[in-house]
Amino acid sequence: MLWSPNTQLHYPFQNTAKDYSGHARHGTVNGSGVYATRPNGGRCLYFDGVGDYVETPSFALSGPVVVFAADARCKFNAGLHQTFIDDNPEVTLDGFLSCERPPNSNDFRAYYTHNNTYSYVTATDYFAAPYNDVWVSVLLVFNFVVGGKIYFYRNATLFSTSTMLGTPRFPSATVPRLLGLGAVSGFQNPLTDGYLANVQLRTLATMPAEAQMLANANRIMLGMNPIW
Repeated sequence: MLWSPNTQLHYPFQNTAKDYSGHARHGTVNGSGVYATRPNGGRCLYFDGVGDYVETPSFALSGPVVVFAADARCKFNAGLHQTFIDDNPEVTLDGFLSCERPPNSNDFRAYYTHNNTYSYVTATDYFAAPYNDVWVSVLLVFNFVVGGKIYFYRNATLFSTSTMLGTPRFPSATVPRLLGLGAVSGFQNPLTDGYLANVQLRTLATMPAEAQMLANANRIMLGMNPIW
């Protein structure tokens, strides 16, 4: 039974990569990832920058609004991509989507393709102090319905909105693809000095109300008060 009809993946990372969405899309942990303790006493996955990533089964997904949400903690890093989710192979195939903290940056960036054209949008200084190397409730919304917009939330608050060039599909509704959590470009340059917990991938019928509800749920998991 699905706990929510909109949830496609849900990995709490409670010492396992079990999917709690009801779809049984259980992940495989690769590398030397170490399960650690979160501030609320829960568990998380630590990526040490040397081949650590989680691989999902291959599946197809389509919907008017796609949401990626997670609790994350990552440091400024001058060399490596700090990737949260990646649809591999990337760039040349319709449906590719990736979001990361780019090297040498405090930004949060969303990448996608449309008709084999590679594009990205940036939330500038998303991880700037005091949000560097602390737990943050990250939420990214791709809204394919109203003007093709991407919404960046931080700790349940709308941080910025950008307009997409074209309408990506993630992943292709006709070509199932696996996802990598904590890795990019064929599982190279993984999330460095970083933690992920409570990772969710959803399709939403309403936005932004449901997106803020999900962000508030993650905020509560971090021991913060919700924002209504």
